[in-house]
Amino acid sequence: MRPRLTASFVVLSVLLLLGALGVRSYTSHGLLRTHESRSLRAQAATFATAIEQRVELGRPVDRAFLSALVDTAQRLTYDPSDAAAVVVDGQEYDDGGDDPLSTTVAVGDATLTVAESGDVVDELADNDIGSLGFLVLLEALLAALVGYVMARQLSGPFRQLAVAAEQLGRGRFDLDLPRTQVPEARAISQALLTSAGQLQERLASEQTFAEHASHVLRTPLTGLRLELEDLAGRDDVPADVRESATRSVGRIEAMDQVAGDLVALSRRGALVAGAEIPLRDLATQSAQAWADALDEQGRAVSAAVEGAIDTTYTPGPVEHVLDLLLADVLRRGRGATRLVLDADEDGHLSIAVSCEGVHASAGPNDAINLTQARAVVTALGGRITGETPERLSVLLPRR
Repeated sequence: MRPRLTASFVVLSVLLLLGALGVRSYTSHGLLRTHESRSLRAQAATFATAIEQRVELGRPVDRAFLSALVDTAQRLTYDPSDAAAVVVDGQEYDDGGDDPLSTTVAVGDATLTVAESGDVVDELADNDIGSLGFLVLLEALLAALVGYVMARQLSGPFRQLAVAAEQLGRGRFDLDLPRTQVPEARAISQALLTSAGQLQERLASEQTFAEHASHVLRTPLTGLRLELEDLAGRDDVPADVRESATRSVGRIEAMDQVAGDLVALSRRGALVAGAEIPLRDLATQSAQAWADALDEQGRAVSAAVEGAIDTTYTPGPVEHVLDLLLADVLRRGRGATRLVLDADEDGHLSIAVSCEGVHASAGPNDAINLTQARAVVTALGGRITGETPERLSVLLPRR
């Protein structure tokens, strides 16, 4: 995006400058001819004065005298009334040039015509074109610099939106959206924010459904199983009834297991289909992020991944939890830090965080990051144990 915006700005600036220079060139050519015409008249008046003085001294006005006066690109024509005209050309005078300049003055009874080749004006214009070309080049360079800066500022919100969209595609809903006055960028930000809110609402609704389903399904089954167990243990009922009650208890236990599996299955689905990555890759990325952040404080970090390392997870929620835990470790923890990610055979992910110690509490909001992490983990159907980064344990279902 930035190269296209920069190129557009350069092209627009150069086109506007060329248009302005075209108008200036057209008008400056006329100004140059006017200036040369005035200069030519001044020279003609000077030549006329010199000729008048020579005539008063009784000396002839011949080719030798006029050759000493004529410029290289001029023609002098002295036309006395009682003799033939004397014509003297400069070495570079071009009689066939375009639009020659000429002026005629009276010298007593004679006339003096001073003509100048039109190429003189063209050469002056060509010299001006060279300086204008340098100006165009300088303008293009300045336009490229200004265009790059403006393109960077204009494209900045969209680059940030691209990162936020990529985070949403990984299952994160804590998006870092730009604050901008560009209407298009604000519209995209609002759309991403809405999508993130819908994703978060889905997590909350799934958790509520799982808890409600577990209670609604298992509570009646538990009561019925207790009654049947009581019936099977009584001696005042026939034996066939006790046997039937015993078989029913087994079937109720199977139904209870199925209900538990259904609740677990509702929590296990991927948040964003196709976004899952293996635990080994997720652990590597997270460990690198922790190492970079803790290295700025001069703290060492060690990480390990255990269990079923090929188990896939939606990275966004896990990254969100790890980011919040990292912020808590940076804020309250001290010393070397240990991070261990472990996946069991059922796909449950446990995260263990430990460090050498914690700083003294500086206020009631010191644990705000851990509080936010608890809220996220709870929405995902997991739990956090521990109150300080000295020893924390997180258990998450497979999502």
